[in-house]
Amino acid sequence: MELTNGEKKLIKYLKGKGYVGTEELFRIFDKNEVTSSISWLREKKIINVMEKPVTYFSIGPEGEKVLSSGLPEEKLLQLYLSGQSNTQELEKSMGDDLRYGLAQVFKNGGKVINGNLVVDDIEKLKGHIARTRNALESARNGKLSDQEAQILKPRKGFVNEKVRMERTVKLTAVGEQIGPESLEESDEISQITPEIIEKFSEQMTLRPYDPTLYAPRYLPGKIHPLSEFIEEVREVMLEMGFKELKGQIVETAFWNMDMLFIPQNHPARDMQDTFYLKGKGELDASKVRKVKRVHERGIAGSRGWQYKWSKDEASKLLLRTHTTVNTIRYITEHPTEECKIFSVEKIFRRENLDAQHLAEFSQVEGVISGKGVTFGVLIDTLETFYHRLGVKDVWVKPSYFPYTEPSLEVHGTFKGRDMELGGAGMFRPEVLKPWGIKYNVAAWGLGLERLLMTVLKLDDIRDIYRNDLSFLKERRMLKNLFEP
Repeated sequence: MELTNGEKKLIKYLKGKGYVGTEELFRIFDKNEVTSSISWLREKKIINVMEKPVTYFSIGPEGEKVLSSGLPEEKLLQLYLSGQSNTQELEKSMGDDLRYGLAQVFKNGGKVINGNLVVDDIEKLKGHIARTRNALESARNGKLSDQEAQILKPRKGFVNEKVRMERTVKLTAVGEQIGPESLEESDEISQITPEIIEKFSEQMTLRPYDPTLYAPRYLPGKIHPLSEFIEEVREVMLEMGFKELKGQIVETAFWNMDMLFIPQNHPARDMQDTFYLKGKGELDASKVRKVKRVHERGIAGSRGWQYKWSKDEASKLLLRTHTTVNTIRYITEHPTEECKIFSVEKIFRRENLDAQHLAEFSQVEGVISGKGVTFGVLIDTLETFYHRLGVKDVWVKPSYFPYTEPSLEVHGTFKGRDMELGGAGMFRPEVLKPWGIKYNVAAWGLGLERLLMTVLKLDDIRDIYRNDLSFLKERRMLKNLFEP
């Protein structure tokens, strides 16, 4: 039986052993060579190959976080032992962690009576905390047992679970019977060069090749799918004749809210919806006077919001909540210009993180300003834009936004799924007239991550941002992304 040097090495190593994992073989031999040898020897009935699924655990992002800052139930127990038991006071101390902590305390001998926490079995709760922390340490060190995994798996983000096929190989009876004389290695030619061809003779031994056998996958570097998606959207906008704008992440409430006629008592301006920063921003005095007037008293045909506008509130710094701040700045600086402009940038909302919501995400916004720009033009442009993204059967529904009137929601069918795509409308006169903008302005905005979730078949929007190299390696390229 003809054997290559690589096959002979592998047979000698496996002699007298039971099943040996391929990971062990890869550490000893060249991975490509041993993979090829396994395939050949399997065909020759010299080895058996067995595959079985193996589960691997690693610590998740939430697990890392609580290991450093403390489990919610651990913090709750510390406060309870210090004398705090009223749930309202505990909420002030713990915030959102309270509900997660209570959920675990209730499972371990705790309850709430008349608004006060009561823990009947403190030792039981301490034991639960110790077991959970030990399991997290094991997960961090890559030594999590199945029993410990059962403690962590019910808690989202505490542990990552992956299943992969593990291959093991073992010599058959035929392989064990191969004698030492058949396993002596000889000189063989493994790569053909011009020099070999020139000197070739029948005495030379060529290593046999079979192009149908398994070869390792080549996984080249790729652009992150979100970056690739943004580039695709950018190309669509540029092809439609739009000019791109860039803005800054930190804005004043004045530009982010007040310039768009959003009243200072609007829910979107609350602390729970917007990321405010320390410090105040500089405001242009002439613009302040105009915005104050339009908010308090309106313009011709408008009564404004009928409240006392505050410059102090307007000067607060925040992380921008939309990219409209880019477009309003541009059109107020170019009031007589007809334009088609867009932005594709990050925006920030103070959302509770879950499978459908992020605190940071990407938004594309388009704006058209010029002669003959009407609500009908806006709808026609929306259909063109979304059709180019592969969205079929676009339709609109009436809606409300503080700075557009009329306003609408855009819906469509994307990859076989009906979904809400974004908001749109015509800028209100209160937004335009104070700056001498003579044309109608149509605008729309779209969050990109939810469309990308559909393309990548993800159920959790957070998966787009997780630092999972296997996700990047295994995913397909997004070229021809918008094909049906």
